[in-house]
Amino acid sequence: MTGKIINGKYKITEKLGTGGSSEVYKAYHIHLQTPWALKFISSMQDCALNELEILRNLNHPAFPRLVDVIAGESQTILVFDYYEGLTLQQALEQYGPIDEQRARNMAGQILDALNYLHGCSPEPIIYRDLKPSNLMLLADDTIKMIDFGTARLFKQENSDDTVYLGTPGYAAPEQYGAAQTDIRTDIFNFGMTLFHLVTGKHPLQCAESQREQILGLSGVSKQFASVLLRCVSVNPGERYGDIAEIRKALKAESEMLQSAPAAMGKNAVEISVSGIQSGIGVTHFCLLFGMWLKNQGFRTAVLEYGENRDAMALCKLVEKEAHVQRNGFFQVHGLSIYPSMRKEEIDCFKRSEYEYILVDYGVHNEYVSLLSQRSDVRMIFAPGADWKLGLLGAFLHSHHTAANSPNTYLCFPFQNQKSLRIIQTYFHLSNMLTIPYAINPWKLDQEERHAMELIYEKLFQADSKMNHTSKRRTS
Repeated sequence: MTGKIINGKYKITEKLGTGGSSEVYKAYHIHLQTPWALKFISSMQDCALNELEILRNLNHPAFPRLVDVIAGESQTILVFDYYEGLTLQQALEQYGPIDEQRARNMAGQILDALNYLHGCSPEPIIYRDLKPSNLMLLADDTIKMIDFGTARLFKQENSDDTVYLGTPGYAAPEQYGAAQTDIRTDIFNFGMTLFHLVTGKHPLQCAESQREQILGLSGVSKQFASVLLRCVSVNPGERYGDIAEIRKALKAESEMLQSAPAAMGKNAVEISVSGIQSGIGVTHFCLLFGMWLKNQGFRTAVLEYGENRDAMALCKLVEKEAHVQRNGFFQVHGLSIYPSMRKEEIDCFKRSEYEYILVDYGVHNEYVSLLSQRSDVRMIFAPGADWKLGLLGAFLHSHHTAANSPNTYLCFPFQNQKSLRIIQTYFHLSNMLTIPYAINPWKLDQEERHAMELIYEKLFQADSKMNHTSKRRTS
């Protein structure tokens, strides 16, 4: 099939996948040189007409546009937008389970897409095959929902579905013919999909009675686990009734975080540090700046949130595991480091024992935005390279409020002042910092120490005497 020209317009370059009775290929328009996804379906099957009927009226950013239909006697070819990225199934296979905070962001996008489908008129659309392999993950963490081969228009008068549709493990019991599929079927599929994403366990690999335990062992919060477990109840009547109910349950937890953002003990100045992508130097800076603060005579601690594991890797390197097991932290050159802390542990952390704490939140997302609201200063690391400004732009678009809130600083590692001015002019940013390169956070040279002092002064508008007492929290 590679190299074949379809309908005089589309030249096939590679096969993307096979599902059921359909095949999907990547192709380029021979004149425009634009990429498209071509889905080949047998014209003899009802699903071809069913998918065409549903797709022609969809208008939502989560779904690929249907831009062309090539109908033949034996097959129908649907031409869609082509997306560069991985399916969530491929992401799981390559990188393992997805952390809860990132999964929550994905869940929000999936729920928004399902809510659109369920609100279609005159009949709701039931997707019926939600699973990681039908969800595309783009570079900016945007989710796209693909493959409508099993979707159907909901008919209230139909008492049951005569044909089994769906994927074992993700499919709800009623999809096996026990009852009619409806909105609650998609809710079951959603719950099983999120279960797989956060645990790394395919639903077929565990019994119903094991799900709660597996979620707990995977580090999923009890609140989020309870939402997923209700979604996957065997009895449709015990599930959430619609997408709005799931959103309400998740929002209630978020509002609980917002309503009580202050942690126990308000003596320490709290600095939250996160990055718009992984590997950008968040943990390195926390150790670097934490060590500099400690060397100025301030009692300082670094708290690592969640399953980042970088601090634990450092702990093993310096052979301090026993100390962590006894005390919950370890020290390197007098700097206290608390690895892999849960939200509840950070909430109850005794801030009165320190003057400064840095909280390493890893990758920034909506959940981290909520958690970091209580911090006195928020630092968000971003790439400043020309070829990555698109990633920065996408982040600023989706996190506009967080990036522009008071005492929040966009931080750019290894960029000079000229680069900052260019970025500032392009994105109209106010609070910006350049982060210097320092290969050894434990031993700084004079130039690196001066750079840390300038960062401190910018963060706290401190004078040269480093009088931090006026910057500390008041109870």
